[in-house]
Amino acid sequence: MSYDNNPTSRALRRLETHLDDSDLRMREFMAAEAAGEQPDSDSFLHMLEQRSVTRRAMEAQSKLYEKPLKTVLAESK
Repeated sequence: MSYDNNPTSRALRRLETHLDDSDLRMREFMAAEAAGEQPDSDSFLHMLEQRSVTRRAMEAQSKLYEKPLKTVLAESK
């Protein structure tokens, strides 16, 4: 199965893009704060929550196929 056809790879790539977007928004928030602006702190907490959820989703997606892969590797020995 190629990288593009693998559903796990596609899901992880999509989640990684979401995580990158979240990181960018957090950097923009911190830059605005460093520039003396007072951005909404609730939006920062929301960004942290989204980042945490995305990371957990990435871990869950990875573990979903971890056991079958370990089984295949063990059986091929």
